[in-house]
Amino acid sequence: MTNFDQQSTVQNKFQTRQRRERIFLIASILIVVAAWFYGYYANGIEITPLVPDVLPGTEYIETQGDLFIGYAADNTIVGYAAAGEGAGYSGPIKILVGVDPSGAITGVKTIKQRETPSFFRLVMNANILADMIDKQVSDPFQLGEDINAVSGATLSVEGIAASTREAIRIIARKGLDQSGPAEIFSFKFGIPEITLILLFAAGYFGHKMSNSAWKRRTRWASLLTGMVVLGFIYTAPFTITMVVSLLSGYWPDWHNNLYWYLLIGGILFVTTVNAKNPYCHWFCPFGAVQECVGLITKPKSYRPRNYITALKWFQRGLTLAAVVLGLILRRPGVAGYEPFATLFDFEGTGIQWAFLALILIASLIVYRPFCSYLCPLDAVVDLIGAIRKWMREVKRKWQNQNV
Repeated sequence: MTNFDQQSTVQNKFQTRQRRERIFLIASILIVVAAWFYGYYANGIEITPLVPDVLPGTEYIETQGDLFIGYAADNTIVGYAAAGEGAGYSGPIKILVGVDPSGAITGVKTIKQRETPSFFRLVMNANILADMIDKQVSDPFQLGEDINAVSGATLSVEGIAASTREAIRIIARKGLDQSGPAEIFSFKFGIPEITLILLFAAGYFGHKMSNSAWKRRTRWASLLTGMVVLGFIYTAPFTITMVVSLLSGYWPDWHNNLYWYLLIGGILFVTTVNAKNPYCHWFCPFGAVQECVGLITKPKSYRPRNYITALKWFQRGLTLAAVVLGLILRRPGVAGYEPFATLFDFEGTGIQWAFLALILIASLIVYRPFCSYLCPLDAVVDLIGAIRKWMREVKRKWQNQNV
């Protein structure tokens, strides 16, 4: 075979691979759009039948817009009910609240939630809703005042508190002619946000270092900081849940969730502009854990020539399936298959603990096995890179045609 034939064969293989990837890209976008519309129109909920659950003794219900009035058999008013919605960690939480004519809470019920299952389970085990019974509509319903925080699920509790305040304001204004609890927006900028900004900076400038020794030291300092601060202390790594929340339109209030916007925005912006992903290589908490375990045996990357393409497509397919499932069910938390919460929060089922153990054992044999073959962020970065490359190619062809 001549050099020309060899070059032609290589070029044909490249074009075939590129064509296959672009077909997958277009198909993925179409599937995600279809899943979005299906989830949007298939997840409604009828509130009226649930009103007696928060207004005991109700025989029939009158609806006045978003206010529900419960009546007893003798036509006396049992109380008023309304639903409110607040942003949790991975999606909205909708709460139905019942109040008697004196302004006392008679019942609180979750009617819809799109929260990460492990976080919401922590909140339910803490009996947050039951503790609200008998409170007055004039109470603040603020986290840290009359609502207790739950370790490991702070954003979930804030979402419940916000949705409860919204429901009570509707009842107070339309049913009791009162004002209800005030909505206080507290801007939160603390250690997690500062750490994240510094880690992005470390990844940006560290990548440009010419001294290999200092580059390695900077990277390890960044990795360990990410593992300890973003992982074990605050449990705030990047997850596929964030992507599904973003696509679903479940954007949390930025006053209380600036970290969410910094992490998502930082990764998307840097990856789109520079085609670089500093998060994975420089400060991913779970990536750091795998590398720390790997220090025992110093494993190498395992990229079997016969299977690497199949493994890469499996990773992309798994990510697409998780995103589609989350959009269809409108529950971003269901899409998360990463073992992060199991490790950093020490919360998980037997299967989740077994999966985590398998990954850690594999880290002794293969360099970053989860990152290499399962992590959804890798597939998301590949998608952004493919779109970026295709757009640049189209732009270049358009410019050449107009020369």
